[in-house]
Amino acid sequence: MNGLTRKRRMRERFMKKSKSIAYAEFRQFLQELGYKEKPTKSSQIFHHPKEGLILFRRYRDNEKVDARDLLSTRKFLDLRGLLNEADFDKFIQRASTPA
Repeated sequence: MNGLTRKRRMRERFMKKSKSIAYAEFRQFLQELGYKEKPTKSSQIFHHPKEGLILFRRYRDNEKVDARDLLSTRKFLDLRGLLNEADFDKFIQRASTPA
């Protein structure tokens, strides 16, 4: 199995097993990691003083965060050394929003 196929399978497995999470809970999670939120008309921007920006489309507090946004945030936090992918997965599994 080549690297791209392995990554694709890992992504599919994450998306199948991940629970839904409300944006309000996800925002709180990012704030606990040191991110500050700055909403704009078209997006939600999270800024970390040392680790840069994370950008999302606008969400309502009770709206479920797209799996694509969860996956990209998972990868970003791991690459920046803020939270490894396994710990991110544990957070998502403990999320209170029903699947």
